[in-house]
Amino acid sequence: MHVKIHEDNVGALTLGKLEPRRMTPRSKHYAIKYHWFREHIGPRNIQLEKVASSEQLGDIFTKGLSAQPFSYLRSKLMGW
Repeated sequence: MHVKIHEDNVGALTLGKLEPRRMTPRSKHYAIKYHWFREHIGPRNIQLEKVASSEQLGDIFTKGLSAQPFSYLRSKLMGW
């Protein structure tokens, strides 16, 4: 099974693709918790893909959007 994760946060994409030995002091604690995730990125099961912030479907559930972005994301979710 292949899973695509659409992410608009450049920092999250960078951390997801770094090797555990290249962790920064501020992100060092992620190395243990997300070790399994990193093993599956790339040629295995999980692919990280950059998506524009205006196309991030999750924002409809987590942010207070104005009418236009809300309608646009709702139409994408509903397939209208």
